[in-house]
Amino acid sequence: MIQLLDAEDPRQVGPYELVRRLGRGGMGEVFLGRSPGGRLVAVKVVAAELAHDAVFRRRFALEVKAARKVGGFYTAQVVDADTDAVRPWLVTAYIPGPSLHQVIGDSGPLPLRALRVLGSGLAEGLAAIHAADLVHRDLKPGNVIVADDGPRVIDFGIARALDGGQHTGAVIGTPGFMSPEQAQGKPVGPASDVFALGCVLTYAATGHSPYGQGRSDVVLYRTVHEPPDLEGVPDELTAFLRICLAPEPGGRPLVSDALRHLVTSVDDTQWLPAGVSAMIGERRAATLAMHERTVPEPPGAGPHSSAESGPARRRRRAAPVAAATLAVGAAAWAAVALLHPFNTGGGSGTSGSSATVKAAAWSGDPCDVTNYRLIQDHQLTSVGQAGGSANGSHRVKTCTWKVGAATVDNNRTMTLAYSTAAFHLIADRKTPKESADVHLDGLTSAAAYANQEEDQCEVDWRTPDGYAAVLESEPGGSASCILGSQFAQDLAPKLAGGTPAV
Repeated sequence: MIQLLDAEDPRQVGPYELVRRLGRGGMGEVFLGRSPGGRLVAVKVVAAELAHDAVFRRRFALEVKAARKVGGFYTAQVVDADTDAVRPWLVTAYIPGPSLHQVIGDSGPLPLRALRVLGSGLAEGLAAIHAADLVHRDLKPGNVIVADDGPRVIDFGIARALDGGQHTGAVIGTPGFMSPEQAQGKPVGPASDVFALGCVLTYAATGHSPYGQGRSDVVLYRTVHEPPDLEGVPDELTAFLRICLAPEPGGRPLVSDALRHLVTSVDDTQWLPAGVSAMIGERRAATLAMHERTVPEPPGAGPHSSAESGPARRRRRAAPVAAATLAVGAAAWAAVALLHPFNTGGGSGTSGSSATVKAAAWSGDPCDVTNYRLIQDHQLTSVGQAGGSANGSHRVKTCTWKVGAATVDNNRTMTLAYSTAAFHLIADRKTPKESADVHLDGLTSAAAYANQEEDQCEVDWRTPDGYAAVLESEPGGSASCILGSQFAQDLAPKLAGGTPAV
């Protein structure tokens, strides 16, 4: 979970400014940082007690050197490090997505197709790690970041730095996701990561480890002495996961074999359920918003520019900049309310009207209106695709989502369009849509239209600063306008400057 820095946290590590805390673990702390060029990164700082351990520092330096060689699409690459610092640190790419642990906890087990994409991505990531002569040794749901284009393996290889020297015999890993040989303190190799892969995929398919929950010693005992519980795993994966979880390393498949077994179709680009895609979108939006709130002001700006520069000044300015942005947004909304009294409940649009206390106006981007609940309620199964067209001298901005099952033959879509001038999405063959099921309550000057083939339906209405429309499209089917009108009503508060309920 992203948290504000506290008084004890560092504000600078090497050339990286630290802006938030991402987590804390046995090895140290992880922060969200910004590079000198403004790129967001994950900065991992070794715990002070380990920084004084000469054996650990040597092993850490070797691991970092090897980890910098790890590439591939499914790992968070190491981009910088200083193993000689008072507290050694490591910087990796930052992926603004939830962990697999968060995804399963919030949305439940993944369907078969998503499991295959997840498994193949993790196997490819492990192959890249093993090619650099590293063993992850702590592959678990919390070390897998879920992104639109596949999973990312993080924290690879670093746990191995804790083994050896005075740490000999220590069990490194997470009960429920570590191999029997790991649980017994025996030497480990790539086969241990394959075992962990089987545990992670079982967790993603069922919501629990194949060795259950409970006290660490109980879970480790089951790992060594009992068969895995694969109840709930799709039949297509059960046999494969069973051999991944073989008690002896020699009985498990190679990572290359796992990759071949889990190979996915080129059509699996939209591999996640709609709710998970919404979660990723919200995380990305939150990261971008946070990045904007902490962007430093231009050089030479402000009364203290000659005396202050760099990270210290950026930190001092972050809160005022955010406050100023909010104030300007509120002022802009107040001006809009005065110009468009039709959205003030019939009032005159004076400064005392209810509209002036609404949230700052929305961005004007149709893709910036949905949230987790809206996507789930309306069964949107893809991240919104931005588009638009010319409407005379005005531009119509659009965002289109697929609706229903994410299959190749499903062409149902929902489109939200916005412009500062009046427009219609259905240009020809439109007829007024009359149905007792089409409700347009709360939409100013709203109307519903359908084309002659009844495979498209448009609902349009006025907003405080322009016009909006929802186009429900079901080629070869029958767009009833019912779904479109409900979608329009749920989106309208956001376009009016507020935020849909979550």
